[in-house]
Parts: sequence; structure tokens; C-alpha cells
Amino acid sequence: MSLPAVLHEVQIRRRNENTLNVLKFIGVLAIAPVIAWGVMVIADPENIAKTTIFFVSLAWACFIAAIHFTIHFVFIFWPFLLYFWANLQVMRQRTLLSLIQTAIETNTPLPTMVRTYAAGCSPWYAMRLQRFAVALDSGRSLEDAVRENRGLFRYDLAGIIRLGGGDPETLQALETVAEDERNFTPIRTNSIIRVVYLVGLACWMLQIVSGVFIWIVPSFEKIFQDFDTELPYLTQLVVAFSQVCVKYWYLGAPLIPFAALAFLVYLILQTNVVVVRPWGFRRMFRSADAAKFLMVFSVGIRRRHPIPAILEMYRWTVPSDYLRRKGTKIQKAVEKGGDWIDAVCRAGFVNGPEASLLQSAERTGNTATVLIQLAQSKERTQIRKDDLFSKLVFIPLVFLCGAFVGTFVVGMFLPIIKLITSLSVV
Repeated sequence: MSLPAVLHEVQIRRRNENTLNVLKFIGVLAIAPVIAWGVMVIADPENIAKTTIFFVSLAWACFIAAIHFTIHFVFIFWPFLLYFWANLQVMRQRTLLSLIQTAIETNTPLPTMVRTYAAGCSPWYAMRLQRFAVALDSGRSLEDAVRENRGLFRYDLAGIIRLGGGDPETLQALETVAEDERNFTPIRTNSIIRVVYLVGLACWMLQIVSGVFIWIVPSFEKIFQDFDTELPYLTQLVVAFSQVCVKYWYLGAPLIPFAALAFLVYLILQTNVVVVRPWGFRRMFRSADAAKFLMVFSVGIRRRHPIPAILEMYRWTVPSDYLRRKGTKIQKAVEKGGDWIDAVCRAGFVNGPEASLLQSAERTGNTATVLIQLAQSKERTQIRKDDLFSKLVFIPLVFLCGAFVGTFVVGMFLPIIKLITSLSVV
């Protein structure tokens, strides 16, 4: 048997063993209550009805608890699942890039290596890899195979491969991109954890505070009115604030789904699961978009492709309409005889000093190197900017939540002390 077939057989057996172990675990959980029910019935046959009702109620409670846990798990931890999926895609891309680099350096047939790798992957991803290997076996070049199998690589990596082919400098550029992603993964992970933690805290606080404002505060106020006790000033402020929130809740209610949608879009953009640039989020990711454009452009310049062809490749690979329109504006400006550096500067991919640096590099014939350095600098700037933004938002809001809870607790506790003092005097 060939190596891919052996690995595929190992994967099937491992999957069957895991499924069997899960079924055994579920079976034990299901059989244990039945055995316990039988023992209790044998020990006390006169109360068989009560015993049966107890175990049926217990099974129903476990079922409801499992559904409740699943809903809360999906609601709270789905951002981490989404981030896990994004990391899985990155790992797959790194592995494919390593296979391409190894195949070129060792003169090993790439289709064979891809099929061997596919034998250990999930069926859906393995099918995509098989199509990629079939395209290579049919005589198509690496660039054509990547073009026909969109989605195996991120758009900037696909553009680099299609423009650069398999030359060593292109492979070095791909290795640089992968190395930067590995080095800055912990920073990006911490940023997303802060955002998710903050949003989860806000959701729980919103539910608790809503219940307190609607039911507890009115009952609390009525109790002290019955005792004819004047509330402290801080408590009066808390009660007045709760009354305003309950009375005009409809003014703030539309902000909740809007904030949830903004959080969802921001998280999706951070994970790079999909690349979209809706209005309001474009400036946040300007450095990352510029870095990917400059990296693709540097490979095209180094391989001496015509600038319109490079821009056409970028427009074909980039999945965002907003970024595609930027590439179209640059291409039209170049086709009309304009300077490509000025067009890139007007599109916002580089600023004025960086444009001057590119003009100097163009005169010295060092444009591709400077473009790569600018791309790396902008990518790292984007990661540091996201990390700083998450810290500047996370820390003050956590202190603000703590101050709000502390003020509310003190405001509700002061009347109790005053009431105890009044009753003890009486």
C-alpha cells in the first residue's frame, strides 16, 4: 500500500476508535441510572412508583441542564471557537507553504506530498487538497493550480504565489509572513481574550442590573417608606437612576443589538475568517490591508511584472469590495500615465514619508526590498495597535464596572445601617 493509503487507513481506524469510546461513555452514563433504579426497586419494591418518578425527573433535569449548558457555552465561548477555526486555517496554510518549499528545494513531486498530507486531514479539507493535487498532476503550474483552487491560501499568499512562482525569494517572503504570524499570535490572542471577557462581563451585568432595577429597587424603596425612614442621599441617587432607566429603557434598547453586531463584526475581522471592510471599521485595519497590498506588490516588482498586471492580480485575489475599489483606482491612475507611488499614497496604503522613501528606492533600484520592509512594519504596527487599543478599552471599562457595582452596593447598604440604628434607638 502507498503511504497516503496507509495514513488514510490509520485515520479511519483512529476516528472509529474515538467514536466507539464516546459511545461507550454515553452508554455508561445511560446504564448507571438504570442499574441504580433496579437496585433501589429490589431493595424497596413497595415504593417502585416513587423511585421511577424520581429517576425520570432526574433524567429530565439532566437533559434540560445539558441543553442549558450547550446554549450558554455557544453564547459565551463561540468567539473562542471562531478564533480556533481561524488558527486552524492559518496552521493549514503554513503546512501547505512548508510542503511547497520542501518540494521545490528537494525536487520532490508536490502532488505526492499533498496527497500524503491530505490523508491525515478532515474529509472536507482532504477533498480540496485532492483537487489541488489533481490539478498539479494534470500538468498545470503551481500558479494555475492555486488560481483554480481558491480558498486554500489567504488572498495575499495566493497573490504572492501566483506572481512569484517557486523562486527562492518568493519562498523567503512567504516564510517571513508565516514567521511574523507565529511570533505575534500570543499578542493577538490576548487582545481577543480581553475583548471577549469584557463583552461577557457586560452581558452578565446587564441581565443582573436589569433584574435589580425592575424588581429589587422598588421593593427596597417601599420597605423603607413603610418604616417612614428617609433614605440617604447616595441611595436616593441610585433609586432615581434606576427609575430613569426603567422609565426610558426604550431609548437605550436599540443600542444593545447595535453594540452586539459591532462586536461580532470586529471579532470576525480580527480573526481573518472572512475579509470584509464595512463602513466604520476600515480605519481600524488600514495598516494590515496596506501590509498585504505592499507584500503582493513587492513580489510583482521583483519578478518584473507590469504594474497593471500586479494590480489586476491584487484585484482578482482580494475578497473585499472596498479594497478591490482601491486597487481599481490605482490601476486606472497608472494606466493614464500617473506615477504608481503617488496613486498608492492617495489610496492610503502608504503615507507621505513612506512615499518619499519609495521614490528614493525606485531611483536606486531597491524598490522590492523597501516594499517588503514597509509591509512588515505595517503588519507589526497593526498588531501593536490592536493590542494597545484592547488594553486602553479593557482597563478603564473594568474599573468603571467596578465603580458602578461598588456605588450601587454602598447605596443599597447605607439604608440598612440607618434602619438598624433607628430601630435600636426605639
